[in-house]
Amino acid sequence: MGFINSVKGKILIGFILAIIVYVSFRGTAEAASLTHYGTTVWLHVLAGIVWIGLLYYFNFVQVPGMGQALADTDGPGPAAIGKYIAPRALLWFRMAAATTWILGLVLLASQGRGMDGIMSALALAEGYQVIGIGTWMGTIMAFNVWFIIWPNQQKILGMKEATAEEIATAKKNAALASSINVILSIPMLLTMLAWH
Repeated sequence: MGFINSVKGKILIGFILAIIVYVSFRGTAEAASLTHYGTTVWLHVLAGIVWIGLLYYFNFVQVPGMGQALADTDGPGPAAIGKYIAPRALLWFRMAAATTWILGLVLLASQGRGMDGIMSALALAEGYQVIGIGTWMGTIMAFNVWFIIWPNQQKILGMKEATAEEIATAKKNAALASSINVILSIPMLLTMLAWH
């Protein structure tokens, strides 16, 4: 039971099972669209689910829970979440954001013959308007994760030294960037579905 309960075990078994199910329904890997493009779409969506799932976890579960833990003078406090859970969740959050964004660029390049696809999406060129809007939203969200949320969370969680005033500012900045990402995630997911 140790392997199946490990993170690596769950991921490996999940991928093997997905391949078995996919191939059994369609016959062969080629018939099941397990091509470079089809596999990249699948991985892009999978990474996006992890990213957005963690985004929603932070906004709808962890942050309100931390607030309650801070307000409960008789409770255990937020230390366990801040020391053990948040850093791990933030690592997965950052890696899922980067993976989703990079695979999105790979898909755009695959569709538009290299950089032309990426540039067409960024310029909202004919035929790329829907995915272009999604590309911009995803890029803003990935930027927020890496350059606003993560640096501020490091101060909040004590991973970087910061004064009480810097921590208060970091909380406001991280919360705003995270709220923007939740708001953008809803139409961004729609553009992903509309494109495929």
